[in-house]
Amino acid sequence: MVHESARHDPIRLAFHSTFIATRLIAGIATVVALPVYLALWGAPSLLTAACFAWLTAPLAVAFYLSRTGRLARAHLLSASTLSGLVVFASIWTGGATSAFLPWLVAVPAEAALAGSGHIVLAATAIAVASLLALIGLDAAAILPAAMAFPVPAWSLALFGALPALLYAGALAARGSAMTRMLAETERNGGDRLRAIVDAAGDVLVTLRRNGNVTYVSDAVDELFAVSACTLAGEGLFSRVHVADRPEFLRALDGAATRDDTSAEFRVRCGPLAAAPNYIWVEMRCRAMGGSGDTAPDLVATLRDVDARKRDETHQGDAREKAERASIAKGRFLANMSHELRTPLNAIIGFSEILTGELYGRLENEKHREYAGLIHESGNHLLEVVNDILDMSRIETGNFEIFPEPFDGKDLIAGCCKLVAGQAEEAGLRIETDLPHAMPELYADRRACKQMLLNLLSNAVKFSRSGGRIVVGAYRDGTGASFYVADEGIGIPRADLARLGDPFVQLKQGFDSRHAGTGLGLSVVKGLAALHGGQMDIESEIGAGTRVTVRLPHTSMPAPGVERLASGEGVAASGFRMSA
Repeated sequence: MVHESARHDPIRLAFHSTFIATRLIAGIATVVALPVYLALWGAPSLLTAACFAWLTAPLAVAFYLSRTGRLARAHLLSASTLSGLVVFASIWTGGATSAFLPWLVAVPAEAALAGSGHIVLAATAIAVASLLALIGLDAAAILPAAMAFPVPAWSLALFGALPALLYAGALAARGSAMTRMLAETERNGGDRLRAIVDAAGDVLVTLRRNGNVTYVSDAVDELFAVSACTLAGEGLFSRVHVADRPEFLRALDGAATRDDTSAEFRVRCGPLAAAPNYIWVEMRCRAMGGSGDTAPDLVATLRDVDARKRDETHQGDAREKAERASIAKGRFLANMSHELRTPLNAIIGFSEILTGELYGRLENEKHREYAGLIHESGNHLLEVVNDILDMSRIETGNFEIFPEPFDGKDLIAGCCKLVAGQAEEAGLRIETDLPHAMPELYADRRACKQMLLNLLSNAVKFSRSGGRIVVGAYRDGTGASFYVADEGIGIPRADLARLGDPFVQLKQGFDSRHAGTGLGLSVVKGLAALHGGQMDIESEIGAGTRVTVRLPHTSMPAPGVERLASGEGVAASGFRMSA
């Protein structure tokens, strides 16, 4: 019969079931006593019938609690019913001297089973008001004459007072049993909570806003290798590393005034007499409810994060070493490239003189062939050195760009003329796809030219004879875009993400007969990043490859302004390139 709202809480279930059981016993006892009365004394009088009806009222109150779950209101109804019945019985049995008045003691005794001081006070007030009303009526001499009973006076007193005392004693015993049950339930709940906290591995701490600890879970033995009592009071604060104490206090203050906070700091482990041994812990704390001077202000959990912090330190050191190595590599490549360019210029220059026969004809055909090979190899090596030098300068942030306004059509036309001879030798034709109104661009013309030449050279190198290369430009939502498309062998989709990394050559997608270092696209990608752009590639095996360069609209800086691009890819000239 307990209401659904109280069935899942053991404490509420006990209070509700006790209330309903006592009312059912009282009401059922009245119903059972009615046939006995009829057998002994016959049909009851109107007054007796009213008493029997009143005695069955606890059944209605029990039914009300079962249907609504409102224990406080049910207790007040029961107190009012019992007080009214006692006053009614006392009116006809002697008023203020009635033997039934002791039953008023049962009114606050029943309310004590509600577990609420407010209900007990309200029930006591009802009982006192009933007693005062009866005394007032008796003093005013308006009560009817006491009914005469065919029994001795002492038996009537015994019949009225003894059950009241027994009932009050039973209520007191039940209240004592419920108190023990609540204490045991609370103790078991505390034991379960401590077991759960200890099993979780984190240290649970309650502490004041100033950092004084009021409680520490047993898991502290494993985390800090000290007993819980060691951290009591200022024990935890004294073990926090001096440099981390402001962070510790900041987290406590933040949790007390705002939402949950967290902090990471170092705590000393083991005895203070031993050598200092600090570990990193993470503390999450929040304000907790409570009242009184002994209630803690905050509750926090401490977790060991020493391994993670050490890994982060090692990763940071490794990253710093890798960055220093990368810078050193770039500087070495730059110095090496400068040293190689001087003899290469001599090799290329003298080989041109030999192939051009400026100082006389070479009679031996092999001599002319060898001079041509030297010239060709020297030019190729110079291109490689230039690419390495540009790549190292880009990576180290030393590549200067000088923005200037220029016509994109002229740039594309000039680049196409430069590679027209290579394309004709490879049996390729170059076509352009340009709009009628090409916007004026503000960027580094030399860098743009180098990017387009690199893309055109790749297109010529990896296209089949008889195919075509298309160089175009168009407007889009963010600016103007250049693109270079070929009908070459294409690139596997899985390898597209690797293109643009230095020295990456895809043998499975490209024809390995073509020489190269894998720096062409890296230079394009780096120069695009220096202008605040990016490079994307679209390709399909057997269908060709397309690379696009996007330049967004920006305001033109004042004339003569030059910018130095950093190696972080920050926009420096006001144009972005994507492919």
